[in-house]
Amino acid sequence: MDGWSMIRRGGLVVSLVMLGAATMLGGCNRSAKQQAALAQQESAELREKNAALEATLGERNNRIAELEGRVSQLQAAPPSQPGWNTNTGRTTYNDRGANTGGGSFTRDGAGNARATISGDVLFDSGQVTIKPAAKRELDKIATEIRRSYAGANIRIEGYTDTDPIRKSKWGSNEALSQARADAVRDYLSGKGVNATSMGMGSANPKSTKAASRRVEIVVLR
Repeated sequence: MDGWSMIRRGGLVVSLVMLGAATMLGGCNRSAKQQAALAQQESAELREKNAALEATLGERNNRIAELEGRVSQLQAAPPSQPGWNTNTGRTTYNDRGANTGGGSFTRDGAGNARATISGDVLFDSGQVTIKPAAKRELDKIATEIRRSYAGANIRIEGYTDTDPIRKSKWGSNEALSQARADAVRDYLSGKGVNATSMGMGSANPKSTKAASRRVEIVVLR
C-alpha cells in the first residue's frame, strides 16, 4: 500500500470516529433534554397536587373551626332553656303546660308529652278535612309546641275505632287514620311546627268507639 492510500484510509477512519462521536453526543443531548422535560413535567404535577392538598386542608380547617364554634355556642346555652344540657348531654325543654293542668299536653307512660284531640271534633265521619272549629284547638297546640317544645321531634298519630270501612273511599282504617294524621301534620306545618305522621288504624282502642277515634300529637323525648 502506497503512502497516499494509507493517508486516505487513515482519514476515513478518523471521519468515522468523529461521526460516531457526534452521533453519540447528539443522542446524549437528546436524552438529557428528554429527562429535563420529564423532570419539569413531574415538578409541575407535584406543584399542582400540593396546591390541591393545601386547598383541601384549608377547607377542612375552616370546617373544624365552624364546628368548634357551634359546640361553644351550645355549651354556653343555659340548661333551663330549650337547647343542649351540658350536664346530662341531652336536649332539654321547658315543658311548661305539661301535667300542670294549664296546657293540652300530659305525660304518657314513656315520658312523652301527648295531646289528644277527638276525631269527631276534627273531622266529619269518613272525611279528612279539618273542621273550622277544630283549627282553633290546633292553633293552641301549635303555640304550646313553639313555646315549650321548640326543636323537639313531633309525631302525629291517627287512630280509628274497630269498625271496618264500608262507606268511604278509604280502603282500610289504617289508610283513613294515615290520611287524618297527614292532614293534622300539614296544618301544623303551616303554623311553624314540623312533624311526622303515622296512621295507627284501630290500634290501642279506648273504652268507647268515640274515644278511640282520635288524633294524638306526641312530643318525643
